[in-house]
Parts: sequence; structure tokens; C-alpha cells
Amino acid sequence: MRGYFVYYLKILWAICLIAQSVASAIKISRDDAYKKLLSLASLPFEDCGSEYKVNYLNIDSCTKVPCSMARDSTVKVTVLFDDNGSGVTFLKHEVRWVFTYVKSNAAITPDPCDGDHNCLLNVNDGKSYWANIFVNKTLPLMSGSMLWEAKNEKNENLICFEVPVVITA
Repeated sequence: MRGYFVYYLKILWAICLIAQSVASAIKISRDDAYKKLLSLASLPFEDCGSEYKVNYLNIDSCTKVPCSMARDSTVKVTVLFDDNGSGVTFLKHEVRWVFTYVKSNAAITPDPCDGDHNCLLNVNDGKSYWANIFVNKTLPLMSGSMLWEAKNEKNENLICFEVPVVITA
């Protein structure tokens, strides 16, 4: 009788082990699927050396690249990224307009993005931040790109992406 009892305990243990493995795989797959859906809904961009993975980029009034941006306007940029559980609480933005090898700095608010501005939020397993960029009226009417870098307190580059833009009147 003791042999049957041990046999059934081994079977029960094996079933529990398999169930735990499957549940873990399903959780990983669900998270991966969510991040994949975010990346599919994201505006296309070129990563230029981010430490953290950018999962989603949204630029108001832009549905395709190159993004058309009117001079003398303010555009909201929203980014969802995976901070690898590091608990980022501060981002300093450096944004530049790049036109035929000429770079000019862009005005961003709020900068820095910290706990005082409610611009850096926890979202699911990652972070989200937003900022407003001012499209200066002195920018040339031409195609170029917007180069966006977000750095921490130690000036380490955490997020970097580049998006093609067209400046319009």
C-alpha cells in the first residue's frame, strides 16, 4: 500500500511541476505579446543606442513618417519603455533638430522630467513619459529628423531615438 501512495505522490508532484512551468510560460508569452502589440502600434523610429527598450512612441498629430510638424507649434511626445525594473525617477531630455548635418537644440517642457511634473509614470511592467516639444518658427521648411535623448541624473544615456520629420509653415 505504501508503494502505491508514494507512486501517486510522484504523479501529483509531476503534475504540479508541469502546471507551474506552463503557467510561467503563459505569463511570459502574455507579457511578450503585449509588448509586441505596443511596438506594432508605435510610430516607426530608429533606436540610436538606448539602454532601455522603447516599446512605444507616439507623437501627436503624426500617424506616419516623416512626421509633419508646423512651425510655431507645440507637439506632445509620449514614450513607453522598459526600465528593466531599475525604478527610473528622473529624465533629462536633450532633443535636437537635424537638417543636413546641422543640429539645433529644441525646447522641451517639462525638463527635467521628475516627480514634480507627473510626466514619468509606472505603466504595467515599464515606464511611460511625456513631454512637449516646441517647433521653433525659425526652423527651415525642409525634411530632417528629430533626435531625442533622455538621460539620468548621472548624464547616462537611457533612451535615444530618431524620427524623420518635415517642418511645414
